[in-house]
Amino acid sequence: MASKLTLISEGAEAKIYVLEALGTKLIVKHRISKPYRHPLFDKLFRERRTKTEAKILAKLYLSGLPVPAPLFVDPFNSIIIMEYILGTKLSDTIEYLRNKTISTIASRLGEYVGKMHSLKIYHGDLTLANILYNETTNTIYIIDFGLAGHSTDIEEYAIDVHLIERSINALAPEITELFMKNFWNGYARTYSEKYREIKDRVNEIKLRGRYIEERLKRRIEYERYR
Repeated sequence: MASKLTLISEGAEAKIYVLEALGTKLIVKHRISKPYRHPLFDKLFRERRTKTEAKILAKLYLSGLPVPAPLFVDPFNSIIIMEYILGTKLSDTIEYLRNKTISTIASRLGEYVGKMHSLKIYHGDLTLANILYNETTNTIYIIDFGLAGHSTDIEEYAIDVHLIERSINALAPEITELFMKNFWNGYARTYSEKYREIKDRVNEIKLRGRYIEERLKRRIEYERYR
């Protein structure tokens, strides 16, 4: 049976394909070369980021978190093949969900992010666009760990939470308070050790305003160019 490869998304750093073979769907992520980087650094960077992303996915998946299972990794060609997750981006559906559903989703997401941070892993781009929601099963999945990393710095964890709150506030500001209240309740259940400290840091980040936006931009550019 012939296989079929379909491009479904193309970002600044990678192309995402759906691979259909033997009646099964898989996701193929190919981290693409960038002409503005020196060829040697470009290759080393893509290999390193591919390895890091695959290791983080594996660790989170084996820890029971709802992320795509990495099935095959080819760091030399900067490719990860992973489980296909059926769902819709939460950024496309959040406005149409009932408050009860939103509360449940936010609480679960808080639990998952708290567990992720307790494992010393930050996402790096935690927005509603990187949360998939399956309405049929009422489940959520966290995707796209291309900017993820390991760190013991609570600033990285606080930035994750700040990003999700900023994402909600931009798309559906009327539910921000409801969402974040339930998110923090869930977060405290899985990372009570640092819950208060991280919550305080998120509030501090909000007060810093322009500084934190510049830090986020610098980090993304750092990841792209190094």
